[in-house]
Amino acid sequence: MQLETMLDSILNETEIIHGRRLKLFKDADAIAVRVREIGQTLTRTHQGHRPIVIGLMQGAFIFTADLVRAIQLPCVVDFWRLSSYGDRMTSNQSIQEIMPPTVPLRDQHVILVEDVVDSGRTLTYVRQQLSKYGPKSVTIVSLVKVKGSPIEVDHVGFTSSGEFIVGYGLDIAQELRELPALYYLKSTESAND
Repeated sequence: MQLETMLDSILNETEIIHGRRLKLFKDADAIAVRVREIGQTLTRTHQGHRPIVIGLMQGAFIFTADLVRAIQLPCVVDFWRLSSYGDRMTSNQSIQEIMPPTVPLRDQHVILVEDVVDSGRTLTYVRQQLSKYGPKSVTIVSLVKVKGSPIEVDHVGFTSSGEFIVGYGLDIAQELRELPALYYLKSTESAND
């Protein structure tokens, strides 16, 4: 069985990490470069303002932290905790708001940071809710956007084919967030089973 696992890993360019079969999507260096590029752009477009950066929790927390350090302006940072996945790999139809933003957003320039934009259900919900807060402007940044997603995003880190992604804050059932790179999840079963 060990040889079979090794051969499969070599042929499919996958690796076993924490018992899960993963395939590298973007390494830590590629992520760092792209975050710096987006940070530089946001610095230019928000010059003269003190933007409020809102990370959508939980998946965007690492991206948000790195992005705030790449924006060369004073920023206010807050988080908005929502859930649509729970412990599953597919989103359910409802968005659960667990913790709304805590800073005043009226007449402010908001940078909304999302982990993955796919169906757009979460982002549509957030846009509707944000309109109630009355920000002066909203800039949407997403670490990953799934190719073919109908949702408009101002700045995208990477485009994906739609496979399930873990690492760099993204999880499966609260696992694998700590990985420094982005990986495609190739199997939901533990490789040790």
